[in-house]
Amino acid sequence: MFTNLQAKTSRVITSWADYKLDPRFFILLFLASFATAGQLYLGFYQKWDAVIASVLATTLTELVLVRLLRKKWQFPLSAFITGIGVSLLLSSFQIWPYVVTSILSIVLKFAIRFKGGHVFNPNNVALVIMLLLLPEYAVSTPKQWTNSYEVMVVILVFGFIAAYFANRLDTVLAFLGSFTLFAFVRHWFFGAPLLAALGPLLGASLQLFTFFMITDPKTTPATRPARIAVAFCIAMIDAILRVNRVTNPQFYAVFVVCLLLMIPYRYWMDKKLQNIPARET
Repeated sequence: MFTNLQAKTSRVITSWADYKLDPRFFILLFLASFATAGQLYLGFYQKWDAVIASVLATTLTELVLVRLLRKKWQFPLSAFITGIGVSLLLSSFQIWPYVVTSILSIVLKFAIRFKGGHVFNPNNVALVIMLLLLPEYAVSTPKQWTNSYEVMVVILVFGFIAAYFANRLDTVLAFLGSFTLFAFVRHWFFGAPLLAALGPLLGASLQLFTFFMITDPKTTPATRPARIAVAFCIAMIDAILRVNRVTNPQFYAVFVVCLLLMIPYRYWMDKKLQNIPARET
């Protein structure tokens, strides 16, 4: 019994170092392609200066913090991804909100940690803070993505590839399935027009959120059943917020789930793994 459980836990993926092939390169390609398409074809509100400012802020902040805290220099690949994510998810008519959000993303990733990893998705927690505290300067604009089928096909292809290599395809499918279920619930019981309830599934904004924000190994559970349960909870809270006409509900849903579930889950998993040898002796 112990051998089987030990074998299962040995395959658990909780950090990028656990992968044979680092999926961050696929995620980087995934995000960079949309940033480029947004500038060249879709006319994004964010311009290249916002993209450059976001990436510089995240990479420089991570370089400095890693040097100060770990006494080494490390290529900031994750920070590069975070910076592009900030530039895609945030919209502002000034540059400084991108810089503040980017710095917050990295600082909070290092500051709020539990059992060896950050609790919140860096992009998510920083974006939630900005949307709540500075709504006059920071918004999220999903309409800029359009509903063009060409854009959606590209996002789906790159998204599924990135999720597959990150071993988080189960999370993506569970969230999309749960979102569809709750869309019908909002239609049947709360009077939401069916096409309006299902509409976000066909939008590039929700797809980007699904493939990028909820697939981080550090902020999703290590086991498949737990990841499916977390994805279901995110979709459920998202639906509750949508019924109450809260804007940007998906971002708040991820934040709430990470806040309420991930720390207890990690604590429980840590205790469980610590008790395995004692049970078998």
